Amino acid sequence: MQETKHQQIRSIISQFIHRLHETSGNAISHVTVTVHGELQHFVPDRRISHFSVTKMDGVAELSYQDMELEAPITNMITIIATEKKPRQQ
Repeated sequence: MQETKHQQIRSIISQFIHRLHETSGNAISHVTVTVHGELQHFVPDRRISHFSVTKMDGVAELSYQDMELEAPITNMITIIATEKKPRQQ
């Protein structure tokens, strides 16, 4: 079975956090990761927050989803996606 985009991202970030823990032990107590991606990177059936954007040129809406991975270091992962404004002709 092929992994979906969101599963691939979770796996890569999880590997990163585990490797970081192997390297630093308890010297690092928290990891925060922000991924700027697309809506396809969100985990289905999990809450997605949306809000309108007025101050980013060409962007109509920003969406994000937070997740925490089981890992030896406390973590918070946020995936952000933007929706572009339709071009005016």
